[in-house]
Amino acid sequence: MIGAHTGLTDKVLAYKAIDPPVEEIQPPKDRAFFADPQKKALLSAVTNIKHLTPYIGTELTGVQLSKLDAKQKDELALLVAERGVVFFRDQDLTLEGQHEFTRHYGIQDRDPNQVDPRHVTILGRGGDIRSYEHASSAFAEFHSDHSFEINPPSYTLLRMLRTPEYGGDTIWTSQTALFDKLSPTFQKTFEGLHAVHSSEHTFINTINGGGTTFRSPVRREHPLVRTHPVTEQKALFYNPAFVINIAELKGYESLHTLNFLREHLHSADDLSVRWHWKAGSVAFWDNRVAIHRAIPGGYNTEEREGKRTAVFGEKPIYNSNGKTLSEWLGGKSHDELPVIKTGLDGF
Repeated sequence: MIGAHTGLTDKVLAYKAIDPPVEEIQPPKDRAFFADPQKKALLSAVTNIKHLTPYIGTELTGVQLSKLDAKQKDELALLVAERGVVFFRDQDLTLEGQHEFTRHYGIQDRDPNQVDPRHVTILGRGGDIRSYEHASSAFAEFHSDHSFEINPPSYTLLRMLRTPEYGGDTIWTSQTALFDKLSPTFQKTFEGLHAVHSSEHTFINTINGGGTTFRSPVRREHPLVRTHPVTEQKALFYNPAFVINIAELKGYESLHTLNFLREHLHSADDLSVRWHWKAGSVAFWDNRVAIHRAIPGGYNTEEREGKRTAVFGEKPIYNSNGKTLSEWLGGKSHDELPVIKTGLDGF
């Protein structure tokens, strides 16, 4: 990872975190476990289902999230777990409605830099995406949200209030598909490794930039390959914005492995979806298996504002009995399937 530290200044050394470290929790049972695999209640309420790419991203139209009942919300969780991210347009959710909707899925998560304890305000970002300052920043690089925590987020929702006419798009990439596309030799090698996730550089840069961060920096190891608790699919749990090394490898072995993983991710156009926001648009994704990147610059940043809410996920685990995406699909390649498996004819 390219370092973007602005330095251990007196300001950083004197800074006292407001909140204590986050302790491990056991989140409630994933709501997707309660879903009908055929998702009949949810899909009967929509007017159109559009898969945006073969591997990730589905848009549902004709339904308001604010009107979904508990059964439909559970089925949406399963769809998100399977498709990585699900999109909606023209939603009437209010901020209070968003908080209520998120609570259905578990315990409210709080980002270390989250001022309001219930949500993160997402603003437009400018600057050169290729600059030294932006190179490893979560504002420009692919990332899954604060993966350095012991319980990184699972279900995450971003609702956009204001958007520019063009620019400010977000890209999501399937980490299930990223793992599936590796050779069996690389899959086996990576399954035994642990990535070291760190919040140190964001802590330093936030303070030196005049911002507020609520928790002290942490380093934490997570499996480089994790298993989704519901689908039991294996996925990379790689995060170029926060992963600093591979625990089991020596220095240059780790460096070259991370360089490969970053290239593998950045060359995955076929495993990604790009979403153009409009006011009232919502993205609901699974932070465990989808990695994302907001594209900064080229637009009036004052025209972009959204609210993000998330819930705590389980501590990442690896289960050797999990399945690759291809195995989950029954041995067929994605190219042979018109749509991803859901159990409902025609979907």
